[in-house]
Amino acid sequence: MGRVVDVTPLVGRRRELETIKRLLEGNRLVTLTGVGGAGKTRLARRVTSDLARVYKDAAWVVELADVQDPDLLGHSVARAIGLQVKSADFDPGLLIEFFGDKRALLTLDNCEHLAEACAGLVENLLLSCPGLRVLTTSQRALGLTSESLFQVPPLTMPGPAADTPPDGLRQYESISLFVDRAAAVHPGFEMTASNAASIVELCRALEGIPLALELAAARTRVLSPQAMLDRLEDRYQLLNRGFRGNVPDRQRSLEASVNWTYDLCSEAERRLWVDLSVFRGGFDYDGAEAVAGGDIADDGFLDLLDSLVERSVVWRHDDGGRVRFRMLETLRLYGKRELERADRIDEVHRRHRDYFLARAVRFEAEWTGPRQVAWLQEMHADYANIRAALQYSVEHSDADKALRILSALEPFWITGGSVSEARRWLDLALAETPQGDVPSLAVALRVAAWFALIQVDLDAAAAVVDGMRVLVGAPGTEPDRQTQAQAQMAEGLLAAWQGETERGVEQIEASVAGFEETGELSARAFGLVVSGMLRGFTGQIEEGRASQLRCLALTEPREELYMRSFALAILGVLALGEGDAKAAQPQMQEALRMKRQLGDQLGIALALEFLGWTAVVAGEGERAATLLGGAGSVWNTLGVSLSTLPHFSERRRDSEAVARSMQPEEVYEKSAGAGAAMGIEAAMAFALGEDTRPAKARKEQRATDGATPLTKREREVAVLVQEGLSNQQIAERLVLSTRTAEAHVENILRKLGFSSRASVAAWVAEHHDELGG
Repeated sequence: MGRVVDVTPLVGRRRELETIKRLLEGNRLVTLTGVGGAGKTRLARRVTSDLARVYKDAAWVVELADVQDPDLLGHSVARAIGLQVKSADFDPGLLIEFFGDKRALLTLDNCEHLAEACAGLVENLLLSCPGLRVLTTSQRALGLTSESLFQVPPLTMPGPAADTPPDGLRQYESISLFVDRAAAVHPGFEMTASNAASIVELCRALEGIPLALELAAARTRVLSPQAMLDRLEDRYQLLNRGFRGNVPDRQRSLEASVNWTYDLCSEAERRLWVDLSVFRGGFDYDGAEAVAGGDIADDGFLDLLDSLVERSVVWRHDDGGRVRFRMLETLRLYGKRELERADRIDEVHRRHRDYFLARAVRFEAEWTGPRQVAWLQEMHADYANIRAALQYSVEHSDADKALRILSALEPFWITGGSVSEARRWLDLALAETPQGDVPSLAVALRVAAWFALIQVDLDAAAAVVDGMRVLVGAPGTEPDRQTQAQAQMAEGLLAAWQGETERGVEQIEASVAGFEETGELSARAFGLVVSGMLRGFTGQIEEGRASQLRCLALTEPREELYMRSFALAILGVLALGEGDAKAAQPQMQEALRMKRQLGDQLGIALALEFLGWTAVVAGEGERAATLLGGAGSVWNTLGVSLSTLPHFSERRRDSEAVARSMQPEEVYEKSAGAGAAMGIEAAMAFALGEDTRPAKARKEQRATDGATPLTKREREVAVLVQEGLSNQQIAERLVLSTRTAEAHVENILRKLGFSSRASVAAWVAEHHDELGG
């Protein structure tokens, strides 16, 4: 045949083209798989076109989308290659004779609905025609032993945290495709500073699927990228019109493309597809089986899930050695719509919620043990599913179950820096007037009080504790020991944060005794650490040390990290209280290593803070400033104001004052700014002495990595702050409102952990090169 020409050019895909050609060199049968609209056809046509010269024009493309009868497969191939068939019954021998010993490439496009017939024909041809190579496109494999599979990936997209200027976004294939097609249908369309963010978000939301991007581009005739984003929840209505002319029906709308896939599935496969649509952000095998496998025979679920993976409806990926699955959002929303139409959405959502409730309860039961790191990784992988379970519970008046999930996952919220979100969910659930058992409600209230105290929201914490007093003192009830201990813990924490340290310690230690009676490990270890810390802060060093050692005796045999690391850190602080920085530092560093394993942001902030105090006592002024700057940046990220945190605030102020006195002000500000700009990973490496490169090398690495936490606009504002401009002058220079300029300056101070414009100016001077100055 002649050279294959597409009306529209192929955008990007250089790596994919090279890979497919390389596969064809070593394999006689290569199948391109992938979801409908992924671009399999265009890739196959381009590969065939490129290789036509290699095969001396013995290269053909056979389009099979409109061939519904398997008996017509041979006729279709014969017609495409120009072979006359003179009989109603097709004889495969005609094709075998035609190809013979020819060095040829046969491309069969859209085989999924004829998979069995295609497999039979291809197998016969490959066995009889040694010079033939076959390239097929299909949403599922043909299933031949000689087949090499290549799953066509989405087009490349910017990452979620990318801060790329508009003129650099064309490097991403999805952006380039969307902009090119939009300009074709709407002359004059271009990517600008004002619409670039919306285009990026739209391409990410459409997951780099070429068909979806082209259909969205067609809508630029009447809608801006932002307007499309606002309507994307109903993407099947938004992307329901696209192309006219010689285009397969399945490519005329997004829905037609997915309908094609859905119709090819068996009834059981469809049911599994729609049931899996309740998962958000992916799922593992056990979750899928628990939520969507209830109506499937024990020996059938594995095969059905495997079939959906084969069809590219579900994607498999490895997540740190664990296998997880996900569904493209476009396919998930289709399944959700079908689930609603079947009037089964409440039933499946309830199973989903109950599964993650059970997971949370198991997390709680196993928390004080050796699997803490693994548990946190697993729960963070299911973050979106946890949110969905909480949302369902709150919306369906199952407040008790929402509270149970929230309280069981207490360390998960803290380590991930998600205390603010957890507080929001707690407020929503508590507002629903939960009716569950008193012990469970007491745990949830204690967690709510503690989360408020972490963020130094004393009024909110006091209101929760008032509720606990009512719960414990309800007429005609005698609180069980567990409930009483939870209430005592909340009372003690609040008292300590309000400055009543002695009463606070008394209540917390009473709660520890209660938890010891009931066998509750996690809250008991927590109480030992906090009560010991408070005793140490009030001069009772030996009592505080004894409390931490009790915690270590409880946690070390269980190979626990979370509370053990806190105990080690506080032991370091207690040593520091006696002026022994040499003894304090290794304990704090060991605590930081544990916190890094856990990804515990609150614990990391504490360890960095304590190590900053240690550097002050050791007389290391610049190191102290750097560590305090790094800790301040993490505190700000967590929404914790250290300046109002009892016992910590005065020590922070004293340490900062001494560190400033050790060096010129500009040196302190420069070091603190460097610490704030390091980022959490670099700050930990610095604190642990792992980054031994000279300052110049570290600076060059930061410039290479783009490690500044500021956006492009914030960097521009920071440079103007260094020049001494006021907020109003900055607004005039950048053509902004004064209020917007003020907001930028506040964000800069917050992100860098500073309290003055002078600190920002010093930081800009330190990072002059990487800011483009």
